[in-house]
Amino acid sequence: KVFAQLAGKNMAIVLADADLEVAVKQVVLGATSYNGQRCTAIKLVMVHESIADAFVGRLVKAVAALKAGLPWEEGVAITPLPEASKPAYLEGLLGDAVSKGASVANAKEGGGELRGALMTPAVVDGVTPAMRLFEEEQFGPVVPVARFSNIKEVHEALRKSWNGQQA
Repeated sequence: KVFAQLAGKNMAIVLADADLEVAVKQVVLGATSYNGQRCTAIKLVMVHESIADAFVGRLVKAVAALKAGLPWEEGVAITPLPEASKPAYLEGLLGDAVSKGASVANAKEGGGELRGALMTPAVVDGVTPAMRLFEEEQFGPVVPVARFSNIKEVHEALRKSWNGQQA
């Protein structure tokens, strides 16, 4: 018998000298296309603390521009989740992160809100290794942002992860 686990926790790393326009565009594409329900989706963004506020601000604006709706509607980028249990699972991840100090950076724009099976993408800032969202694969429209001050923190997170990484 063979067991193949296709889950992943692919990381985007945004360094202090990153072009923020390019970084935000790539993170939005990588984290939200197909509702973030791809094994190759970006599931954790680690951003250098010196640019984190600017990055998160731009990320919130870019995510707010994504149209949510039904797949056959013109220009829709975010569609209902196909699994009945997924909304509750994602709410659990968000609740855990917020209870441990993270914030839904785009809450004012409706981030993390559910309408049936349709979830508005949530940008979760201040994610730490103590939170489920840092380790568990969300496989949905939740974009966790962790801040780092030294690249060694990123290396440590990669070493501790049971997931392989896509480059």
